[in-house]
Amino acid sequence: MGSNRTIVWFRRDLRIEDNPALAAAAKEGSIFPVYIWCPTEEGQFYPGRVSRWWLKHSLAHLNQSLKSLGAELVLIKTHSTLEALLECINAVQATKVVFNHLYDPVSLVRDHNIKEKLVELGISVQSYNGDLLYEPWEIYDERGHAFTTFDPFWNRCLHMQIKAVSIIPPWELVPAARTIKKCSIEDLGLEDESEKSSNALLGRAWSPGWSNADKALTEFIEQHLLHYSNNRLKVGGDSTSLLSPYLHFGELSVRKVFQLTRMKQILWANQGNSAGEESVTLFLRALGLREYSRYLCFNFPFTHERPLLGNLRFFPWNSDLTNFKAWRQGRTGYPLVDAGMRELWATGWIHNRIRVIVSSFAVKILLLPWRWGMKYFWDTLLDADLESDILGWQYISGSLPDGHELERLDDPEIQGVKFDPEGDYVRHWLPELARMPTEWIHHPWDAPLIVLRAAGVELGLNYPKPVIDIDLARQRLTEAIFKMWEAEAATKSACSDETNEVVVDNTNSVTNLAIPKVVLNTKAAHATISSNDQKVPTLQDPKNVVSPNKRSKCVEEGGQNQHNSQNHKNATEVSSIDHDVCSTAESSSRKKQKSTTCTSTYTFSVPQQCSSSSELKRSWQEQIDMEQSSSKDGKLPPLKFSQKIEK
Repeated sequence: MGSNRTIVWFRRDLRIEDNPALAAAAKEGSIFPVYIWCPTEEGQFYPGRVSRWWLKHSLAHLNQSLKSLGAELVLIKTHSTLEALLECINAVQATKVVFNHLYDPVSLVRDHNIKEKLVELGISVQSYNGDLLYEPWEIYDERGHAFTTFDPFWNRCLHMQIKAVSIIPPWELVPAARTIKKCSIEDLGLEDESEKSSNALLGRAWSPGWSNADKALTEFIEQHLLHYSNNRLKVGGDSTSLLSPYLHFGELSVRKVFQLTRMKQILWANQGNSAGEESVTLFLRALGLREYSRYLCFNFPFTHERPLLGNLRFFPWNSDLTNFKAWRQGRTGYPLVDAGMRELWATGWIHNRIRVIVSSFAVKILLLPWRWGMKYFWDTLLDADLESDILGWQYISGSLPDGHELERLDDPEIQGVKFDPEGDYVRHWLPELARMPTEWIHHPWDAPLIVLRAAGVELGLNYPKPVIDIDLARQRLTEAIFKMWEAEAATKSACSDETNEVVVDNTNSVTNLAIPKVVLNTKAAHATISSNDQKVPTLQDPKNVVSPNKRSKCVEEGGQNQHNSQNHKNATEVSSIDHDVCSTAESSSRKKQKSTTCTSTYTFSVPQQCSSSSELKRSWQEQIDMEQSSSKDGKLPPLKFSQKIEK
């Protein structure tokens, strides 16, 4: 063991087992484990109540694990992550800083800038892959271009050689001597006194912490994986793995999940167990979607703000705060949607199928901006994950080449009959409909008056009438799509060079380019001495890159097809970062140099009650009251997506 003193910077890798940064530091000398909490840098992506509850308990669990190995997790609350790291370096006379990679655009910017500053001061910095099976810069097509559809991406992953990794945690850690001001877990302020009563219920259903994650994984693989194929679409009960919060906070190694699952697949294949093989294939596909979410955010780092498909920038979203409030509170009048939204608010978690249904309702039926929904999910989900939420909401809104077609509109009534045939899920979360017969549970507005009276349901009083008729919603969606096409055509006609497009829904003027080839920025290669270090995406000249066609049209559920949608299919292009941006990280410093009169490319408007960063002390009811007193035109000041150092 060497004599180096190394800062181990924990982020979303809160585990001992299969933690590459921790393992590397432990081999070279003494370590100084630190977790830095910087609320001001979280910006509009400040974690929601349930997410912060999980983080608090996960950190406490990690600290106990480190203590058992001889070290202690130092918790620091600060206004600058860089300053906190420098303070730690000076306190322990550290010669190196190590951490595991993050891939969302804001973390890329922050980590790149911090690494540059530390290297300038002569501090060695190394980073590792502790979150993915493969690094995003390892997977490209034959032409060296980034994949823009999931299946080819995942097929390439499955055929790549997985590097053998050791998942054995270190037996002993040598702590670096230090004298530094630290704070307790309570001092971090992750949980307000007013939140503790609500959070107490979370502890009955969930057990944060990396060793608990290991138990959850073992239970799922041994008891539930075999039936995953049959149970995964059941909206009630524990029909999925329930591993997503553990994966988000890095309490569970995705490589371990993959390896153990593949072992089961091989075993069942040898036994001729086709049901087990199918379950494994579907579960691994879910892991693949998580990989793909990080892949997209790395290669197309504007996707938190702008759709991947360029024409969607012209879609006339209906920024209706009243509809948004009804959707959030589970008061839309569509039982399955309302049940899902109430479960989300009460528990911080909903089944993936319900996530698809409620998000599709918001986007396709209410025409609410998909970024509003994405932000609300971030504020309320226990497993809130920026990259996964970006993928999910872009998929639903028709913003991905292989996502739902924008014209596809799924009837919530049909979805209810399909995924909650007995109505048990609806009855559980909507007690006002508990006595409704199964025949009418998913469309109470059609029930005879005598049935409603017998069930104690008064539409418009104790349960709302539908906020919009489904046929009218379908008509409005079709009209909105035609307006989108007209706006796109008009803009292209007026600007032959396609450089000043008028963008709908608070997005700034951007250049509508084909997908650029993403290559690696070697500018900062001298900054580290490890080939594993975080790469930064750089854009090559995209002028000669051919734009991929949008996926073939699917038939919407219920047999309804929107005519003329194919007319513009081949005209769909994929937007990219502005042509003058060299890399995700470099774009940050460029934006700071621009005039204050220029509008940031990374800015969008969401209702203020979605911004947990600005409403940390405001109760839910106060947020609702604030909405009602908002400006008459319904427009609220935009929330800046700070390129500085957000999560």
